[in-house]
Amino acid sequence: MPNRWWDKIFSKPEQCVCHADSKKLTEAPAGTRLRIECLHGEHGVCERLREMGFCEKSEVEKIADSGTLICKVCDAKVILSKGLAQNVMVKHICTCEGHEGAQQKTMFLSQMPAGSHGVIVDLKFGSGDYERIEEMGVTPGEPVEVVRYAPMGDPVEIKIRGYCLSLRRQEADRISVKPLP
Repeated sequence: MPNRWWDKIFSKPEQCVCHADSKKLTEAPAGTRLRIECLHGEHGVCERLREMGFCEKSEVEKIADSGTLICKVCDAKVILSKGLAQNVMVKHICTCEGHEGAQQKTMFLSQMPAGSHGVIVDLKFGSGDYERIEEMGVTPGEPVEVVRYAPMGDPVEIKIRGYCLSLRRQEADRISVKPLP
């Protein structure tokens, strides 16, 4: 039977077999790896969370939950109040075959853990910033290694073309990388 236009509107989207629905970071059990879906709250609160490393599409591991939350994000352990954690919407990382979590295609440079390697795929900058980043040697197709993050996740030190370079988190958030095994 052909697809009717109302089938697209009223049908339920196919769900992953793990039924991973978005929930607040406070509702996730300790010891789980999660992906941040979005941030809720006032603009200042969301910006503060991003500065701490809680960016959309980033991976976070909830280590402990006792009064305050201890999370690992960007290879740094961060203590977060439950009030702030209420603003972070997360989803369990699905490792089911054929789903996004099972095979990582590309990610932002800021999402890669320290010590990991990848190849730069794309730069998402305006013309002036694009030229500046390119002049530093960050170009598509170039292998890159994330050396380390500063304690609060900003800046990030990378190794590219045989030298070390520090980038602001805002810059690393605009560089698409294909992770290497």
